[in-house]
Amino acid sequence: MSKIKFFLFAGFMLLTCMNLTAQSFTDWDWDTYGVKFSAPSNFKVQTNTAEEFTAKLSNDLLHLSIIPWKDASLTKESLKKSVKELCVELGYTAREIGTITDLDLNGFEGCYAMISKDGVSMIIEGLLDPASATNFYTIIVYGPGYEDKAIQVANSFSK
Repeated sequence: MSKIKFFLFAGFMLLTCMNLTAQSFTDWDWDTYGVKFSAPSNFKVQTNTAEEFTAKLSNDLLHLSIIPWKDASLTKESLKKSVKELCVELGYTAREIGTITDLDLNGFEGCYAMISKDGVSMIIEGLLDPASATNFYTIIVYGPGYEDKAIQVANSFSK
């Protein structure tokens, strides 16, 4: 009988731990620009202005910033160059930046770079809105164990 109780207790503890580490995602909407994305439901908004949207987890292991800019002449190629320049401004070398990959994402065109240095990992996206002069950078900074969540946020942007 005590073996059954032990296994029941161990199973209960395993399920409890899994629920504590599970991160529920919810749909978010940056009303200023009509940008939609999915992010952890327990994100805390830090800034929500026409110049920037920033939110993060309280454990500091996942941060998101969305920064708009207007440029009606932007193309996918010039956006790729712009994302690379942003990475350089953030202190990354061409070697650390690696490949900047094209993306087509729910009404946005663009590209992204996944970079890591000195324990800091980021996904930097450039999102071009073909129907508007307003475009966006998204910067997702994540810590150990949060890469999948960061990718989930990065893949969720839509208009």
